[in-house]
Amino acid sequence: MVGEDRVLMSGKELRRVHVIRQVLEKRITQRAAGTLLGLTDRQIRRLMRRVQAAGDQGLIHRGRGKPSNRRIAEPVKAKMLRL
Repeated sequence: MVGEDRVLMSGKELRRVHVIRQVLEKRITQRAAGTLLGLTDRQIRRLMRRVQAAGDQGLIHRGRGKPSNRRIAEPVKAKMLRL
Protein backbone atom coordinates (compact mmCIF):
# COMPACT_ATOMS: atom_id res chain seq x y z
CA MET A 1 0.00 0.00 0.00
CA VAL A 2 1.18 3.48 -0.79
CA GLY A 3 1.83 5.77 2.18
CA GLU A 4 1.78 2.97 4.73
CA ASP A 5 4.13 3.47 7.68
CA ARG A 6 5.29 0.48 9.62
CA VAL A 7 6.79 0.66 13.06
CA LEU A 8 8.35 -2.39 14.66
CA MET A 9 8.07 -2.46 18.43
CA SER A 10 9.04 -4.95 21.07
CA GLY A 11 6.42 -6.30 23.45
CA LYS A 12 7.76 -4.04 26.18
CA GLU A 13 7.41 -0.97 23.97
CA LEU A 14 3.87 -1.93 22.94
CA ARG A 15 2.88 -2.30 26.59
CA ARG A 16 4.38 1.13 27.36
CA VAL A 17 2.45 2.75 24.50
CA HIS A 18 -0.80 1.18 25.69
CA VAL A 19 -0.34 2.33 29.29
CA ILE A 20 0.88 5.84 28.36
CA ARG A 21 -2.12 6.26 26.03
CA GLN A 22 -4.40 5.37 28.97
CA VAL A 23 -2.72 8.04 31.10
CA LEU A 24 -3.07 10.65 28.34
CA GLU A 25 -6.79 9.78 28.06
CA LYS A 26 -7.02 10.14 31.88
CA ARG A 27 -8.26 6.57 32.29
CA ILE A 28 -5.50 5.80 34.82
CA THR A 29 -3.23 7.96 36.94
CA GLN A 30 0.48 8.54 36.42
CA ARG A 31 1.16 6.73 39.68
CA ALA A 32 -0.88 3.69 38.56
CA ALA A 33 0.96 3.68 35.22
CA GLY A 34 4.27 3.78 37.08
CA THR A 35 3.24 0.79 39.14
CA LEU A 36 2.15 -1.15 36.04
CA LEU A 37 5.38 -0.45 34.18
CA GLY A 38 7.76 -0.49 37.14
CA LEU A 39 8.71 3.17 36.61
CA THR A 40 8.58 6.35 38.68
CA ASP A 41 5.97 9.10 38.25
CA ARG A 42 8.66 11.35 36.80
CA GLN A 43 9.63 8.73 34.21
CA ILE A 44 5.96 8.40 33.23
CA ARG A 45 5.75 12.17 32.69
CA ARG A 46 8.87 12.02 30.50
CA LEU A 47 7.36 9.22 28.40
CA MET A 48 4.11 11.18 28.10
CA ARG A 49 6.00 14.16 26.69
CA ARG A 50 7.74 11.91 24.15
CA VAL A 51 4.43 10.41 23.00
CA GLN A 52 2.83 13.85 22.72
CA ALA A 53 5.79 15.18 20.71
CA ALA A 54 6.56 12.20 18.45
CA GLY A 55 3.55 9.91 18.72
CA ASP A 56 3.84 6.21 19.45
CA GLN A 57 7.17 6.13 17.61
CA GLY A 58 8.62 8.29 20.38
CA LEU A 59 8.80 5.26 22.67
CA ILE A 60 10.84 3.13 20.29
CA HIS A 61 14.39 2.56 21.47
CA ARG A 62 16.50 5.14 19.68
CA GLY A 63 19.48 2.83 19.26
CA ARG A 64 17.54 0.34 17.15
CA GLY A 65 19.08 -0.16 13.72
CA LYS A 66 22.28 1.68 14.57
CA PRO A 67 25.67 -0.03 14.81
CA SER A 68 27.16 -0.49 18.26
CA ASN A 69 29.57 2.08 19.60
CA ARG A 70 31.68 -0.84 20.83
CA ARG A 71 32.01 -2.54 17.45
CA ILE A 72 35.42 -3.49 16.13
CA ALA A 73 36.64 -1.22 13.34
CA GLU A 74 36.55 -2.82 9.87
CA PRO A 75 40.35 -2.61 9.25
CA VAL A 76 41.06 -4.29 12.59
CA LYS A 77 38.42 -6.93 11.95
CA ALA A 78 39.83 -7.68 8.49
CA LYS A 79 43.35 -7.99 9.90
CA MET A 80 42.18 -10.40 12.60
CA LEU A 81 40.39 -12.54 10.03
CA ARG A 82 43.51 -12.66 7.82
CA LEU A 83 45.59 -13.90 10.74
